[in-house]
Amino acid sequence: MIHRTIFLIILIFCTLANPLVSQDRVIKPGDSIDIVVYGHQELSRVVTVGADGTVDFPFMQNIPVDGMSIEELRRFMLAQLSKYLDGQPMVTVGFSEGEFIKVTVLGYVKQPGTVQLPLSGTLQESISQAGGPLEGAQMDKVTLIRDKDGQTTKRNYNLVFLNLLGDMRQNPVLQEGDIVLVTGNPIFAGVKVVGEVREPGIYEAFYGASILDMIFKAGGLNDDANISKVRYISPSRKKSREVIVDLDKYYKDPYHYELPMVQAGDIVIIPQKVEVWRTILSTIGDFSSIMLTIYYVARIQALR
Repeated sequence: MIHRTIFLIILIFCTLANPLVSQDRVIKPGDSIDIVVYGHQELSRVVTVGADGTVDFPFMQNIPVDGMSIEELRRFMLAQLSKYLDGQPMVTVGFSEGEFIKVTVLGYVKQPGTVQLPLSGTLQESISQAGGPLEGAQMDKVTLIRDKDGQTTKRNYNLVFLNLLGDMRQNPVLQEGDIVLVTGNPIFAGVKVVGEVREPGIYEAFYGASILDMIFKAGGLNDDANISKVRYISPSRKKSREVIVDLDKYYKDPYHYELPMVQAGDIVIIPQKVEVWRTILSTIGDFSSIMLTIYYVARIQALR
């Protein structure tokens, strides 16, 4: 009871003091936030604000905190945690100035490379710091690679279970030098380029890539490509989309002809050019065959 009373006094003090502090400082990308949930050690942790201005927390993903005050974040956390915890949770939130670790995040994330985390940084936080997963990333099979005492260990974690079921075992605390590998299915995580290109196939699209960028990735156009009738199909959007793109118009006036930006799961089809003279010859040939057939039928009837 005494410890609880002391904690309540501290909590009230922090609540009153935080608005004054927040007037001078708001949360921004790169900040480390110390969140303490009284009576729930498994939820208490330091989170780092990602480059997109969001943080991840158990039961919550991509919380937009950029520009928010500490007190505003505390109230938000209090409201959200009240939905999952029995009784009224007690939460304190503050800036953390602790030490950091560096881990490497690779694979199907938006910004692969080395990221910085607080000492209590988790697997989910590392992916958030790397810009978050790309479409098609297999979040149920995230691999943690760790070197310890000269031995390399690999273990898979299911972040889908973490977000849906709150399974905290799927979100381990990371250590200095850890490697996080996010795998993905190239069929769903890439853009399929087929038809009259030199190397048809499935290619990973970078952020902001257009259909022309994907054609270049596929080795460029063949000589008989019909660039005025390129088909762009995007079945993965909320509303399936299919358009005909005229690259000939784009080449003539690139500043006034906007190319579609691709995303994972899209398809680009470059048809073959239909040559007029071949169509004419084919038509003449068909006509000649018909006339020849009529001629032979007439001769047979005349001989009867």
